[in-house]
Amino acid sequence: MAYRCRNDADETMEFVSEGCRRLTGFTSHELVENRVVSFRRLIHADDRERVTRAIQRALLRGSSYRVTYRLRRVDGSVRWVWEQGVGVGDGSRGALAVEGLVLDITDRHELAERVAEQESRYRALVEQSLAGVYVISNERFVYVNRRFGEIFGYSADEVSALESVASLVHPDDRPIVERNLKMRLEGAVEAIRYEVRGVRKDGSICDIEVQGKRIEWDGEPAVMGVLLDITERKQAQHHRHNVQKMEALGRLASGVAHDFNNVLGVIKTTAQLAREEQSGDSRLSADLDEIIDAVDRGAALSRQLTNLGRSDSSTPRPTSLAGAVEGLVPLLSKVVGHKVRLETTLEPEMPPLAVDRSHLEEVIMNLVINAVDSMPDGGTVKLTARMQPHGAEGSPSEHANVPHAVLQVADAGCGIPPDLREHIFEPYFSTKGDEGTGLGLTNVWRVARDAGGIVAVDSEVGVGSTISVYLPLRDA
Repeated sequence: MAYRCRNDADETMEFVSEGCRRLTGFTSHELVENRVVSFRRLIHADDRERVTRAIQRALLRGSSYRVTYRLRRVDGSVRWVWEQGVGVGDGSRGALAVEGLVLDITDRHELAERVAEQESRYRALVEQSLAGVYVISNERFVYVNRRFGEIFGYSADEVSALESVASLVHPDDRPIVERNLKMRLEGAVEAIRYEVRGVRKDGSICDIEVQGKRIEWDGEPAVMGVLLDITERKQAQHHRHNVQKMEALGRLASGVAHDFNNVLGVIKTTAQLAREEQSGDSRLSADLDEIIDAVDRGAALSRQLTNLGRSDSSTPRPTSLAGAVEGLVPLLSKVVGHKVRLETTLEPEMPPLAVDRSHLEEVIMNLVINAVDSMPDGGTVKLTARMQPHGAEGSPSEHANVPHAVLQVADAGCGIPPDLREHIFEPYFSTKGDEGTGLGLTNVWRVARDAGGIVAVDSEVGVGSTISVYLPLRDA
């Protein structure tokens, strides 16, 4: 709608084009000289004063004006309009009239609102995403969301300030990232997915899964993608693999032990018959006795191997952890010898466990013997039996929601080197040379596993070790 109006309080129209009918619903005859309504009254009440101020400021400066506002039509509906005008008349007395143009921009305005709303939703989804979202251009991060920064311990601004993408990648994995980035930027592949090790701000290593594709960013080729922190998942896979390996070795050991036991039976029987038939040869008799003793020791080892592959399906009788420890104290006092002092701390009235007493005693004995062996010059072994409520600080994640008892054996010995720590529960692994079978801690692990518990190791070389066996209560 083209118009000319006087510069008065009502903006009285002197001329309007026929476009006013489509815009306002009024004819030009009805608007000119305010015959039916003044154009100013058609401006939305909430916008009217703002529009008037904008026009008057421009007229005082002698410049044109542009203003956007809402216009109410004759049928009550509201349209968004854009108006541009300029003052005309005697400059010495200010503008006597205003000439201009009013355009209906309702469709454009609604589209802009929809676009803004969609953009707001998109930003909210991206910023609140559980995955890290990133854009890489010219080998640098030009955009990352909040979660991306959290994964690596940086703020989004700190990530954008990094010199290159490689700053967040483990040195050994940087060639993989560089190759995959180059392939996408050059168009060799549209999208790619892979796993690498990342480096957090504190220097710790994390496992991440990356998936990205080629896009255009500010007219330049770029890569947009998402990444997930899969550190916990990788650790769980590693743990599951170790459990499967232990179970497989246990089954193999049990099978070998069965055959081995048959061989030992033949040797022992033959030796016993030979001893009965020998006629007074004391040296031969002594040799046969040594053979029989060796067979008995082999049979004991065979039983350990058989136990290693056994997973009890029967329901064990309730066992008191504190009672099992108390019952073993006299024997343990002899086992530790005169160089080592045994300290016991027992929580009274502990609920029963779903572990056979014999198995529990085997665990206690093995842990104490290992603690003593780690202190050849003597020291103190601390044996503790206590309750650990569910959710308590220090509870293992596997037992976060389950109340359990804790059997803990601590020593001040040589400690376990980090490279050996993950092997100590494996069958046949021993640090005692020819004197060790490597089955003590393996059976500790087996008993804990069969009871639905776990074994945790805290050790530092030169300081000592603390091994904690977490066992769920019978009713848990």
